[in-house]
Amino acid sequence: MNLFSLSCLSNSGSVFFTGYGVDISLLEKPGVKAIDEGLLILINGLYSTPVYSLEEPWVVTDDSDSFYIEYKSYTGTTLELYLGDEIKKDVNLPGSVGVIRYQVPLSSGDTISGFKVISAQPEKENKSFKILGAGIEKEISGLSVLDSDGISVTVISHGFQIEDNSTYLFSDLSKKAVRQFNQVRVSFSYNYTGNRKDALELVLFSDNHIESFGLNLRNGGAEVHFYSKSLGFIPTGITVKNSDPEFIVKKIEINSFSTMLPDDYSPVTADIGTMLNYKQSAWRHSDWEIFSWNLFPDILVIDYRDYALQAASLKRLSFFVEKEGFSRKLIENDLLSGFHGWNAHDYRSKDLAAFFSKAEKDDFYLNPEEYDLLSILLSNKIIVKSERGYTSVSGGLLSYSIESSQRLRRLFITHEGYHGIYFSDLEFVTEVQAIWKSLEEPEKEFWYNFLGWKRYDINNPYLVVNEFMAYLMQQSIENVESYYKEYIIPKYLVAFPDQTDKMNEFLVNYPDHFLENAEKIAASAFRLNSISPGELRCIY
Repeated sequence: MNLFSLSCLSNSGSVFFTGYGVDISLLEKPGVKAIDEGLLILINGLYSTPVYSLEEPWVVTDDSDSFYIEYKSYTGTTLELYLGDEIKKDVNLPGSVGVIRYQVPLSSGDTISGFKVISAQPEKENKSFKILGAGIEKEISGLSVLDSDGISVTVISHGFQIEDNSTYLFSDLSKKAVRQFNQVRVSFSYNYTGNRKDALELVLFSDNHIESFGLNLRNGGAEVHFYSKSLGFIPTGITVKNSDPEFIVKKIEINSFSTMLPDDYSPVTADIGTMLNYKQSAWRHSDWEIFSWNLFPDILVIDYRDYALQAASLKRLSFFVEKEGFSRKLIENDLLSGFHGWNAHDYRSKDLAAFFSKAEKDDFYLNPEEYDLLSILLSNKIIVKSERGYTSVSGGLLSYSIESSQRLRRLFITHEGYHGIYFSDLEFVTEVQAIWKSLEEPEKEFWYNFLGWKRYDINNPYLVVNEFMAYLMQQSIENVESYYKEYIIPKYLVAFPDQTDKMNEFLVNYPDHFLENAEKIAASAFRLNSISPGELRCIY
């Protein structure tokens, strides 16, 4: 059987493909007009398809067999699959642009007797849904081409194990997707329940190009995205190498992605690795690009073309939120020009809302770049307009600049990324704060001195604990001791030589302070979010 042969349901000859050379007629109850077959219609007060019963029930003889349903729907629906007379299996079907083929796993001995689909909101009409075909097929082991008029095609399985060096081809899908906006986005999602430490390899290719990526496996899985403008070619397939039995492919999606910045400032969804390597030539705006972190969608990341533009957008905000002696103050540009801000930034939703609320209340004139930032935040609902100015919603904003070296960019986004996690994961915040509270006073004093030297507002408890966490997590566990004892502390003592005796006493009394607390925070981050110190990339 051709994996992607379509069978449109019709009054004359609606069939269920078994994949074994025997096609079974379907009986429809209640009977509907030909134009309504396969659609969600009003039946007994709810929107659903009719029940499609097999004229002769099909007994599954192979554990590798799956029930598939092929459909179009922009919104989610629920599949009711009938196994015999009494057993019913409910499956949530996702919505997407284009055609979706969804598999449901079966076991030898299962008897398929019928199926129907119900709207996710059965009381509301859903005109976007239509069944295109259904039947039995082997568990998907590769991606083939579906002949569709849409510009996007999604192939979704219940999850399928793959052999080493499994290849998925989607050349025709790429051609369809590129027609509208001249760019293709390939989305690859998986589930993983193993304990593998080394990366798996993903290879994207076309007729004339090939590029390999390491995939850092996250327990529980993730979705990663590849963009053809940044890749420099339009992929026609992907190969997964050196797989693991616990690695399950969940979805591969190929669709068009506009090269123009939309009016609503929609971000490019990407992991940290993709952001770091995203080519400036692929930016939709000449001055910056907006990303949404794939692991924490309410965290925006703005990559600026240079430090000057980043400062015009965020320098005043940095003093308002973090700088010693300037907390909750708005500084005029002529005074601000004499100070240095940061080369990378992080701000939670609450502080962003406070900054723009105060500027509006005080009728304080901001830079055009700051008003651009406000539009970005409002468009992405990081903050919202309210009667009192602006109100926080969730998440926050991170930024860095192309002007930084590649080494510094990775260091900056790792440090700022951990702040992003702190903005998004309240359980992580609670556990980090508990670790901070467990410290003895000389340990806390080290951090007050260190952060004060860096010009942070050490009277802000939230800021202090957040920075304590991020400075310990910005490098690997293996490097945390040398970073502080061989780099930070010697530099600190050059600036404050009178602190030498006190610092030596601290190191004698708390020789494992940095390693022990880094390990505690790392354990929390990994347990809650499957991420490690010094490494936030999914792909590299």
